[in-house]
Amino acid sequence: MSEKAGRAPTQRDVAAAAGVSTATVSYILSGRRDRVTPVTPETRDRVLRAVEQLGYRLDHSARSLRRRRTELVCVVYRMPDSPWVERLAEQVQAIGARSGYSMIALPLPSSPPAGPEQVPQPSALRVLRERYVDGAIVANGTLIEPDELRRLAAGGLSLVVFHDALPPAGFDVVDLAQRAALTDLVAHLLDRGHTRIGYLAHDVELAAPDDEVQSLKYRTVAAALAAAGAPLDPRLVVPGADVRERAYVETQRLLRNERPPTALISSSDRGAIDAIWAARDLGASVPGDLAIAGIGNGTEGSAIRPALTTVGLPRLDFTVPVTRLFERITAPDELPGDRIPQPWQLIVREST
Repeated sequence: MSEKAGRAPTQRDVAAAAGVSTATVSYILSGRRDRVTPVTPETRDRVLRAVEQLGYRLDHSARSLRRRRTELVCVVYRMPDSPWVERLAEQVQAIGARSGYSMIALPLPSSPPAGPEQVPQPSALRVLRERYVDGAIVANGTLIEPDELRRLAAGGLSLVVFHDALPPAGFDVVDLAQRAALTDLVAHLLDRGHTRIGYLAHDVELAAPDDEVQSLKYRTVAAALAAAGAPLDPRLVVPGADVRERAYVETQRLLRNERPPTALISSSDRGAIDAIWAARDLGASVPGDLAIAGIGNGTEGSAIRPALTTVGLPRLDFTVPVTRLFERITAPDELPGDRIPQPWQLIVREST
């Protein structure tokens, strides 16, 4: 407890107990690592011991009012998450920590709500609208309406949005060029003689198959197959990309069909991996009886045998867009919205 009875200990008390300046205490407690002259480990330990002995607690609300920043950023993503979203969050945390920032996650449902309301619900958007955070990375730009993104940016929220078609408008847009990579995947399967191709879909794709944004993957695959004269059979389009157990069950159901597919595309690597297990357990060989491809290029796909063919980023490295978010937050003047290209690629492995 503080020796000064009747009031809570302050940073000045901590500084006096540790024999350092209040600026040094503030720097150490912020978690930052960007000081020109680094704080020695001995000084850091001395300050942290003083904090513990005095029972000092940092008042983040008061600090945010003084600095006009929350020192929090948000990652908005669709549930369930994926390995690339996990990697994105890791890099947000690591890069943000250098400036004393912490990260919170804002997961949104994988399926749209019933009725006319848009995704996400207004209660979820409060985190962004009411500036609980200084900035956000929206890992799937389809989760928030374009007009809402523009309003958030105009209100001063720093934003980096993953979206293939959205024009920058006071925020930056990461363009993954998914259509080109998915078209390459379809061509790859057709070149190997597959004309009866199944599709494991996300629930949102089945709920809104005509939505160009929500169902970009499904629509791109279907359009590429139709253009090649091998249209996607609706009976071979099943759920399973969201939940691994469903991917397993639906793959076995497809394989028991009178005319089973010879190839299967999953809208997620997660579903594709369980499709491989499902085929094996029925005695079907991959890729001999069923070629299987995923979407996303998560780390698990290269470890399974046969290794999974997929489309995605060659390396899960989001340094450029994450750094851009913090540049936006700390810039003295408003930055223009830019397009950040991070194109997906077809990655051919053993499963096809």
